[in-house]
Amino acid sequence: MVPEIADFWGRLPLELIERILDLLVDDYDLDPAYQWTTLRHTARRQKRRIERFFWDYWLPKLTITLYSGPRCQIDYRLSSRVNGDSAENSQVRFQTLGPGPSNSLNKEDIRTLWDQYSFENRVAHLRLGEGLLNHGMTGGYIVNDTDIVDLQVEDDGFGIAFDWRRTFDALLREEVMMRKFQVEMATDIKAKLASERRWPPFPRIQRLVLVKQFVLDIQMAKRVAVQKHRFKRHDPSGRTLIESMTHESRHLHKQPLPPLPPPTEPRRACCAICSRRTGPSIFEIVACEESVVLSLEDWQQLSKEELLDLYAEAYGWNCYRCLGQKDNIEWQRTSKNDWLTVCSSTAEKLHSVRRWNPWF
Repeated sequence: MVPEIADFWGRLPLELIERILDLLVDDYDLDPAYQWTTLRHTARRQKRRIERFFWDYWLPKLTITLYSGPRCQIDYRLSSRVNGDSAENSQVRFQTLGPGPSNSLNKEDIRTLWDQYSFENRVAHLRLGEGLLNHGMTGGYIVNDTDIVDLQVEDDGFGIAFDWRRTFDALLREEVMMRKFQVEMATDIKAKLASERRWPPFPRIQRLVLVKQFVLDIQMAKRVAVQKHRFKRHDPSGRTLIESMTHESRHLHKQPLPPLPPPTEPRRACCAICSRRTGPSIFEIVACEESVVLSLEDWQQLSKEELLDLYAEAYGWNCYRCLGQKDNIEWQRTSKNDWLTVCSSTAEKLHSVRRWNPWF
């Protein structure tokens, strides 16, 4: 801190300083990543206050999803706080209602899935603020495959317990890291396009160009960078494989992978989805669920008309990328137009919760 500023703060009454910090923290109530990773460390009182807020507000809005193959998703949500209702406690318990009519899993199947969970094999993902963050905009929540710290699984697999503080720490630190990488990557792309005289002069066209770059490059590149950082911390030798980078999502993360081993059982003849035995990687989840439009600077100031156009633009490039239509620009345009003409209302298109679907 600059000496003059430090001297100024040192002369303020403690009550006034606390009030200023209170107002600052309140301004970021709907930005849990910044509030947790930065503002929580401003003062002891603010740390206690923010942790209590997360305990009361954000913890019930955290969902942990366990995957079995391409179709089955089992959500776990807050059931109870272990050892009483106090933010000082570290352990919380999440619970699921168990297998539903849409899948044939039993208790043993669910327990087996959790037994496979490890640093290298993330069969469960975390979502925070579905339908709430970024004003409830479609694809505006936080989703990642960060660690569920000190995970304990009950015998029937229907309940789990974990350290909520350290789990939030893992989730939100990586969210802030991705924001940093995203800003750097977007700045580099704009500079490159400008140097090639391909950066348009009109803001609306600039946003369309950025949406394309986000979908085809930055959205996945920032996650690759974070994944590599995570694994480097876990294993500095670099021998640990990044299991979230799968052959199924190779068209997204674009990383080299070793050849697939021979299948242990014959693949079904109908299609790749029916033959698939693994759940989605975080790259597949993000491609379907996360909106790059909300990565644009000051998107809140845009009209509904432009937001719809940008969401459609992103959808078109996603289809272009995921369906192997490389260099087929007409496919992107057709897909964009299809999205715009779907019979959903504007509210449904801009404010909905969309989960990963293998047929997307």
